[in-house]
Amino acid sequence: MQVITTKCPYCHHEVDSTTDHLDGPVVCPSCHKPFEMEMPTAVVTSVREVDQNSADENRMATEPQELTLARVHPVVFRAHPFSSLLLACVALIALAGLVMSIAGMTVAGVALGETRMLGPASLATWLCATVLLVVAGIVGYWKVLSQCTTLTVTDDRTIYQAGLIARETSEVQHDDVRNIQLDQTFAQRLLNIGGIGISSSGQDDLEIVATQLPHPKRIIDLIRENQE
Repeated sequence: MQVITTKCPYCHHEVDSTTDHLDGPVVCPSCHKPFEMEMPTAVVTSVREVDQNSADENRMATEPQELTLARVHPVVFRAHPFSSLLLACVALIALAGLVMSIAGMTVAGVALGETRMLGPASLATWLCATVLLVVAGIVGYWKVLSQCTTLTVTDDRTIYQAGLIARETSEVQHDDVRNIQLDQTFAQRLLNIGGIGISSSGQDDLEIVATQLPHPKRIIDLIRENQE
Protein backbone atom coordinates (compact mmCIF):
# COMPACT_ATOMS: atom_id res chain seq x y z
CA MET A 1 0.00 0.00 0.00
CA GLN A 2 1.37 3.40 -1.01
CA VAL A 3 0.93 6.22 1.53
CA ILE A 4 0.97 9.87 0.48
CA THR A 5 1.65 12.64 3.01
CA THR A 6 0.37 16.19 2.63
CA LYS A 7 -0.57 19.15 4.81
CA CYS A 8 -4.11 20.11 5.68
CA PRO A 9 -4.91 23.52 4.11
CA TYR A 10 -6.87 24.48 7.22
CA CYS A 11 -4.85 23.42 10.26
CA HIS A 12 -1.54 22.67 8.43
CA HIS A 13 -1.14 19.33 10.18
CA GLU A 14 0.43 16.50 8.20
CA VAL A 15 -2.15 14.07 6.82
CA ASP A 16 -1.47 10.58 5.46
CA SER A 17 -3.66 8.99 2.82
CA THR A 18 -3.48 6.35 0.09
CA THR A 19 -3.45 6.67 -3.68
CA ASP A 20 -7.08 5.52 -3.71
CA HIS A 21 -8.13 8.95 -2.43
CA LEU A 22 -6.30 11.03 -5.03
CA ASP A 23 -8.55 13.55 -6.80
CA GLY A 24 -11.24 12.89 -4.22
CA PRO A 25 -12.37 14.37 -0.90
CA VAL A 26 -10.65 13.37 2.34
CA VAL A 27 -11.23 14.51 5.91
CA CYS A 28 -8.40 15.82 8.08
CA PRO A 29 -8.07 13.70 11.25
CA SER A 30 -7.09 16.81 13.25
CA CYS A 31 -9.61 19.52 12.32
CA HIS A 32 -12.15 17.19 10.65
CA LYS A 33 -12.54 19.49 7.65
CA PRO A 34 -12.77 18.08 4.11
CA PHE A 35 -10.31 18.87 1.34
CA GLU A 36 -9.09 17.27 -1.88
CA MET A 37 -5.71 15.72 -2.62
CA GLU A 38 -4.58 16.23 -6.21
CA MET A 39 -2.48 13.76 -8.13
CA PRO A 40 1.14 15.01 -8.40
CA THR A 41 2.23 16.21 -11.83
CA ALA A 42 5.68 15.94 -13.40
CA VAL A 43 7.60 18.39 -15.61
CA VAL A 44 9.03 17.23 -18.94
CA THR A 45 12.84 17.59 -18.82
CA SER A 46 13.78 16.46 -22.33
CA VAL A 47 12.44 15.20 -25.66
CA ARG A 48 14.47 12.91 -27.91
CA GLU A 49 14.04 10.46 -30.76
CA VAL A 50 14.97 6.85 -30.01
CA ASP A 51 14.57 3.57 -31.84
CA GLN A 52 11.78 1.37 -30.50
CA ASN A 53 14.18 -1.52 -29.88
CA SER A 54 16.72 0.65 -28.05
CA ALA A 55 14.27 2.21 -25.62
CA ASP A 56 15.00 1.46 -21.96
CA GLU A 57 12.02 -0.59 -20.80
CA ASN A 58 13.02 -0.18 -17.15
CA ARG A 59 12.51 3.59 -17.44
CA MET A 60 9.44 3.49 -19.68
CA ALA A 61 6.27 4.58 -17.87
CA THR A 62 3.12 2.52 -18.38
CA GLU A 63 -0.57 3.07 -17.88
CA PRO A 64 -1.92 2.07 -14.47
CA GLN A 65 -3.21 -1.50 -14.56
CA GLU A 66 -6.75 -2.35 -13.62
CA LEU A 67 -6.77 -3.62 -10.05
CA THR A 68 -9.00 -6.54 -9.09
CA LEU A 69 -10.62 -5.76 -5.74
CA ALA A 70 -12.87 -8.80 -5.34
CA ARG A 71 -13.75 -11.99 -7.22
CA VAL A 72 -16.61 -14.03 -5.76
CA HIS A 73 -18.66 -17.08 -6.71
CA PRO A 74 -22.17 -17.92 -5.49
CA VAL A 75 -22.16 -19.88 -2.26
CA VAL A 76 -22.91 -23.59 -2.40
CA PHE A 77 -24.24 -24.88 0.90
CA ARG A 78 -25.62 -21.64 2.35
CA ALA A 79 -27.68 -21.21 -0.82
CA HIS A 80 -29.45 -24.53 -0.08
CA PRO A 81 -29.40 -24.79 3.75
CA PHE A 82 -32.22 -27.31 4.17
CA SER A 83 -31.21 -29.43 1.19
CA SER A 84 -27.60 -29.39 2.40
CA LEU A 85 -28.66 -30.54 5.87
CA LEU A 86 -30.78 -33.32 4.37
CA LEU A 87 -27.95 -34.47 2.10
CA ALA A 88 -25.53 -34.46 5.04
CA CYS A 89 -27.86 -36.67 7.09
CA VAL A 90 -28.41 -39.06 4.17
CA ALA A 91 -24.67 -39.23 3.50
CA LEU A 92 -23.90 -40.01 7.16
CA ILE A 93 -26.53 -42.77 7.28
CA ALA A 94 -25.29 -44.25 4.00
CA LEU A 95 -21.67 -44.08 5.16
CA ALA A 96 -22.53 -45.78 8.44
CA GLY A 97 -24.48 -48.46 6.58
CA LEU A 98 -21.58 -49.01 4.18
CA VAL A 99 -19.09 -49.49 7.02
CA MET A 100 -21.44 -51.78 8.94
CA SER A 101 -22.22 -53.91 5.87
CA ILE A 102 -18.53 -54.34 5.04
CA ALA A 103 -17.72 -55.17 8.67
CA GLY A 104 -20.63 -57.62 8.87
CA MET A 105 -22.27 -55.85 11.79
CA THR A 106 -25.83 -56.63 12.87
CA VAL A 107 -28.70 -54.12 12.98
CA ALA A 108 -32.00 -55.17 14.59
CA GLY A 109 -30.95 -58.79 14.37
CA VAL A 110 -30.08 -58.57 10.68
CA ALA A 111 -26.48 -58.97 9.56
CA LEU A 112 -25.98 -56.39 6.81
CA GLY A 113 -23.07 -58.30 5.36
CA GLU A 114 -25.20 -61.41 4.93
CA THR A 115 -27.91 -59.84 2.78
CA ARG A 116 -28.33 -60.89 -0.82
CA MET A 117 -25.01 -60.84 -2.65
CA LEU A 118 -24.55 -58.98 -5.93
CA GLY A 119 -21.13 -59.88 -7.19
CA PRO A 120 -18.35 -59.23 -4.68
CA ALA A 121 -20.51 -57.25 -2.23
CA SER A 122 -23.86 -57.49 -0.51
CA LEU A 123 -27.00 -55.66 -1.60
CA ALA A 124 -26.75 -53.33 1.41
CA THR A 125 -23.18 -52.41 0.45
CA TRP A 126 -24.17 -51.58 -3.13
CA LEU A 127 -27.20 -49.59 -1.95
CA CYS A 128 -25.19 -47.46 0.50
CA ALA A 129 -22.44 -46.88 -2.06
CA THR A 130 -25.01 -45.78 -4.65
CA VAL A 131 -26.57 -43.31 -2.21
CA LEU A 132 -23.13 -41.82 -1.46
CA LEU A 133 -22.42 -41.44 -5.18
CA VAL A 134 -25.75 -39.68 -5.72
CA VAL A 135 -25.05 -37.26 -2.85
CA ALA A 136 -21.55 -36.60 -4.21
CA GLY A 137 -23.02 -35.98 -7.67
CA ILE A 138 -25.52 -33.42 -6.36
CA VAL A 139 -22.85 -31.57 -4.37
CA GLY A 140 -20.50 -31.68 -7.36
CA TYR A 141 -23.21 -30.25 -9.61
CA TRP A 142 -23.77 -27.36 -7.19
CA LYS A 143 -20.02 -26.75 -7.02
CA VAL A 144 -19.63 -26.68 -10.82
CA LEU A 145 -22.50 -24.20 -11.16
CA SER A 146 -20.87 -22.00 -8.52
CA GLN A 147 -17.41 -22.05 -10.11
CA CYS A 148 -18.88 -21.26 -13.55
CA THR A 149 -20.47 -18.07 -12.21
CA THR A 150 -18.16 -15.21 -11.23
CA LEU A 151 -18.67 -11.61 -10.15
CA THR A 152 -15.48 -9.57 -10.41
CA VAL A 153 -15.14 -6.05 -9.01
CA THR A 154 -12.16 -3.98 -10.14
CA ASP A 155 -11.25 -0.39 -9.43
CA ASP A 156 -12.96 0.58 -12.70
CA ARG A 157 -15.86 -1.79 -13.43
CA THR A 158 -18.01 -4.74 -12.33
CA ILE A 159 -17.91 -7.87 -14.50
CA TYR A 160 -20.40 -10.76 -14.33
CA GLN A 161 -19.67 -14.05 -16.10
CA ALA A 162 -21.90 -17.13 -16.11
CA GLY A 163 -22.06 -20.42 -17.98
CA LEU A 164 -19.88 -23.45 -18.60
CA ILE A 165 -20.32 -24.05 -22.34
CA ALA A 166 -22.37 -21.02 -23.39
CA ARG A 167 -20.66 -18.10 -21.66
CA GLU A 168 -22.52 -14.90 -20.74
CA THR A 169 -20.56 -11.77 -19.84
CA SER A 170 -21.90 -8.39 -18.67
CA GLU A 171 -19.98 -5.43 -17.34
CA VAL A 172 -20.81 -1.98 -16.02
CA GLN A 173 -18.36 0.86 -15.44
CA HIS A 174 -18.49 2.17 -11.87
CA ASP A 175 -18.96 5.75 -13.09
CA ASP A 176 -22.02 4.70 -15.12
CA VAL A 177 -23.80 2.93 -12.27
CA ARG A 178 -27.20 4.49 -11.65
CA ASN A 179 -28.85 1.95 -9.38
CA ILE A 180 -27.72 -0.98 -7.23
CA GLN A 181 -30.34 -3.31 -5.80
CA LEU A 182 -29.83 -5.68 -2.88
CA ASP A 183 -32.21 -8.66 -2.69
CA GLN A 184 -32.23 -10.64 0.57
CA THR A 185 -34.79 -12.77 2.35
CA PHE A 186 -34.79 -12.99 6.13
CA ALA A 187 -32.97 -16.33 6.04
CA GLN A 188 -30.41 -14.95 3.60
CA ARG A 189 -29.74 -12.01 5.91
CA LEU A 190 -29.00 -14.44 8.72
CA LEU A 191 -26.65 -16.41 6.42
CA ASN A 192 -25.09 -13.20 5.04
CA ILE A 193 -25.85 -13.97 1.39
CA GLY A 194 -28.02 -12.25 -1.19
CA GLY A 195 -28.49 -11.05 -4.74
CA ILE A 196 -27.20 -7.88 -6.40
CA GLY A 197 -28.69 -6.07 -9.39
CA ILE A 198 -26.82 -3.27 -11.18
CA SER A 199 -28.10 -0.89 -13.85
CA SER A 200 -26.32 1.95 -15.65
CA SER A 201 -27.56 5.41 -16.54
CA GLY A 202 -28.20 4.44 -20.16
CA GLN A 203 -30.33 1.35 -19.46
CA ASP A 204 -33.78 0.88 -17.93
CA ASP A 205 -33.29 -2.80 -17.07
CA LEU A 206 -30.74 -4.36 -14.76
CA GLU A 207 -27.60 -5.21 -16.71
CA ILE A 208 -26.07 -7.40 -14.02
CA VAL A 209 -28.12 -9.74 -11.82
CA ALA A 210 -26.06 -11.98 -9.55
CA THR A 211 -27.68 -14.18 -6.90
CA GLN A 212 -26.56 -16.16 -3.85
CA LEU A 213 -23.43 -14.06 -3.35
CA PRO A 214 -21.54 -14.01 -0.03
CA HIS A 215 -21.32 -10.65 1.79
CA PRO A 216 -23.41 -8.70 -0.76
CA LYS A 217 -23.38 -5.48 1.29
CA ARG A 218 -19.59 -5.49 1.25
CA ILE A 219 -19.59 -5.84 -2.55
CA ILE A 220 -21.98 -2.90 -2.93
CA ASP A 221 -19.83 -0.74 -0.65
CA LEU A 222 -16.79 -1.66 -2.73
CA ILE A 223 -18.51 -0.48 -5.92
CA ARG A 224 -19.68 2.76 -4.32
CA GLU A 225 -16.22 3.52 -2.95
CA ASN A 226 -14.73 3.36 -6.45
CA GLN A 227 -17.25 5.65 -8.09
CA GLU A 228 -15.89 9.08 -8.97
